[in-house]
Amino acid sequence: MTGQAISLPTTYNFRGLGALPAAGRRTRDGVLYRSDALNLLNDQGRLVLRELRIGTVVDLRDDEEVAHAPSALSHLDVELLRGNVLAGALTRSLQEIPSLTGLYRLIVTQGGPVAVELARTVSANARRDRATLVHCTAGKDRTGVMVAVLLDAVGVDREAIVADYALTEANLAGPWLDGAKTLLAKLGVPLTEEVLQLVGGSPSGVMHGTLEHLDAGFGGAARYLGLHGLGADELDLLKESLLSPGK
Repeated sequence: MTGQAISLPTTYNFRGLGALPAAGRRTRDGVLYRSDALNLLNDQGRLVLRELRIGTVVDLRDDEEVAHAPSALSHLDVELLRGNVLAGALTRSLQEIPSLTGLYRLIVTQGGPVAVELARTVSANARRDRATLVHCTAGKDRTGVMVAVLLDAVGVDREAIVADYALTEANLAGPWLDGAKTLLAKLGVPLTEEVLQLVGGSPSGVMHGTLEHLDAGFGGAARYLGLHGLGADELDLLKESLLSPGK
């Protein structure tokens, strides 16, 4: 079981995170969504976000990315939060970090406070019957790791977490990736297999490795959140918000 495919015009990697298995339970529909950038959002797309009752949009991009492509959220009754988990992510990943594994470990190292804020935001919105949307530029790396942390912390089956993450590569293939290639060529970045993997790849093994890194380095995603300030009662509230009632 993977994330729910929902058509959000002018995006490529938008989906809901309902109906994922979690030890006999399921994630709730209409609580948490993930996406690529929202800078091209049109009236039809904004209508979809209204219908989905999006209460907060959590933007994980850095200042330069936001300035280049600001989200088109005008006339929407949403709270916009910024959560920069990796300043200069695109530039650093292409020039300094040799693999997605290295990039994701850096996101884990730097992203703890943002993950906690995201967890609290999801719970707060769920209490008022609103949903949370988290995104970055591609909706792949920063979004993928932050979503994986929350899902793993509440007990979603790891194979489901990995399968949802792996959807992104197919979603980005085609027009999105073609546009990224054009931009990279203008920037003088060689379009090697390694670069294209960093930009558009979402291999299952990388997410498996990231979850194992959370286990080895922090004692798991739930403890990772706790080490960065999420209380036990807040974790319980997150479970209540994200998961259907237990049997």
